[in-house]
Amino acid sequence: MHDKQTILVVDDVKENIDILMELLGHYDLIPAIDGRRAIEIATQESNIDLILLDIMMPELDGFEVCEVLKNNTKTSHIPIMFLSAKNRPEDIQKGFEAGGVDYITKPFNPNELLSRVATHLKLRAYEKHLEAKVQEEIKKNKAKEQMIFQQSKQAALGELLMHIAHQWKQPLASLGSINNMSKAKLETDSCISKKDYLKAIQKSEDIIMFMAETIETFKNFYKPSNDNRNFSLTDSVIDILTIIEGTFYFEDIKIYITSHEKEPTFGNQNEFSQVIFSILNNAREIFNIRATISPEIRIAIDNQKISITDNGGGVEGNSFEDIFLPSVSTMDSSGIGLYLAKILTEKNGGVITASNTKDGAIFTIEFLTWID
Repeated sequence: MHDKQTILVVDDVKENIDILMELLGHYDLIPAIDGRRAIEIATQESNIDLILLDIMMPELDGFEVCEVLKNNTKTSHIPIMFLSAKNRPEDIQKGFEAGGVDYITKPFNPNELLSRVATHLKLRAYEKHLEAKVQEEIKKNKAKEQMIFQQSKQAALGELLMHIAHQWKQPLASLGSINNMSKAKLETDSCISKKDYLKAIQKSEDIIMFMAETIETFKNFYKPSNDNRNFSLTDSVIDILTIIEGTFYFEDIKIYITSHEKEPTFGNQNEFSQVIFSILNNAREIFNIRATISPEIRIAIDNQKISITDNGGGVEGNSFEDIFLPSVSTMDSSGIGLYLAKILTEKNGGVITASNTKDGAIFTIEFLTWID
């Protein structure tokens, strides 16, 4: 960490450098006697705050050095003051066109030089402070976004567990009925034929297999995947409906699908499924909050596009952009399901939009290629 600001002094005449070193001695000074050495130092040193640059030098003149430094991302931010005996208006103009922030002609007034140097160093200090603040805010926002993203994943996991409960409600009831019937017959010494006993066992096995397949589907849904491949949008939507059908059936929500998909899409199927899951859950929450009569969702699938329309009354206030913000929530919602959908859609190069229809809202996802 440097307490003093650093100035790179570039001049091919040693006496000129000596004068500047003495005049500007209260700064941290680095001398360079030619253009190539100046470029080398500026590229290697990360703490240079200002460059005082002569123009008339062998091999590379000051204009060329300035252009090289301004075209290099490592050095383009460093302010450059030309200090030269060339005093024609066209030379001064050329200096500014090359990227210089100031131009002082020799012989110079020492007080004027000190004043201008101080001004540019003060501006550079403000600039560095601002850069540090921006980076700090970027870091904070990145951490905040990561935290919100993790919260949205946890909220979606909670919704998934709710769907598992509804999905298993009927199979568990059926298993209970089979066991109670067999138990009742045994306790009353009723005759159970081998055929009926095997039939009960087979039915129990079928139910257990269904539940096992359901768990496998749920497990794959949140399994981390970077596997980009060709997949069917229609098949992906059907897989999601398999997960949520128990809940939607229990809440009497009807879903209609039309598909004109003619070719597969290349991308991350797992993340696409999570987007659809979030949108459908959002519609279900709206139905419950607004006590929608005869709730229904219509899904239209075409190549590179999928639209999901509900009859839940639409987005209040037409704040279509705001609904994708993590701070927007309904009374019974995590408020970040649509945020998750937006993040995953944009992560894969897609665009998600929302608008109102006559009876509700429509969410549209469009993309050319899903990439991870």
